[in-house]
Amino acid sequence: MRAAAVIGIALMGIGLLGTGAAAEEIGIAAVVKPKVQAFPPGAPPRELERRNPIERGTRVKLEGRDAFLRVDFTRAFGCKQISLDGRRVSGVLKILGPSDAELGGSTSSCEPKVRFSLGRFFLALLPGEPPIDVDTPEAVSGVKGTLVRFLVHPLVGTFVAVDEGVVSVQAKAGGDPVEVEAGQWVLIPPGGLATRPAPANSLDDLNVLGDPPFQLRDFTTGPPGPPQ
Repeated sequence: MRAAAVIGIALMGIGLLGTGAAAEEIGIAAVVKPKVQAFPPGAPPRELERRNPIERGTRVKLEGRDAFLRVDFTRAFGCKQISLDGRRVSGVLKILGPSDAELGGSTSSCEPKVRFSLGRFFLALLPGEPPIDVDTPEAVSGVKGTLVRFLVHPLVGTFVAVDEGVVSVQAKAGGDPVEVEAGQWVLIPPGGLATRPAPANSLDDLNVLGDPPFQLRDFTTGPPGPPQ
């Protein structure tokens, strides 16, 4: 009996579905606008619907300009226990338009990470919650108690704008980590290093995206505050 229990816990820890075992829930799909496909670990793909649970390691793909997904995290990524009955929200992730992401590490239980290969998204974490690493093809960004906006695109790289708090950005190409404070942004071009943090008002004079697939005005947010 004890050996069987240990095996069951281990399978859940690596994001697999064992017989009669439920995957680890880390959030709820609070808002879904089609088309959003979910690829849970060890389970068939499905079209995501409102109020569906988000399991650790789930990959989501959004198709179409009007596609939108809001995920309310109901269990912190660092394995800090959250009451699901009370639906306490520890953070909010909003994804807009064509996107491809993995929510939570699929290889390790409690891995505080989201991976984006494409898309625009907005991440807000409440103060006191464990930090989350945002992994993109160009960089790894440490986000804690913060409101931050990202754009990830193969022609642009990774664009990071901080509305509240501080985000540490480490380019995968090397260099020192860059601390991006509230009201600043950085860009990590494909295969390159992070630019120096620049004030948000300089975006008006910067043609970051050229003939863009996305407009910088799409990143406009309201005054910083806790997720609603």
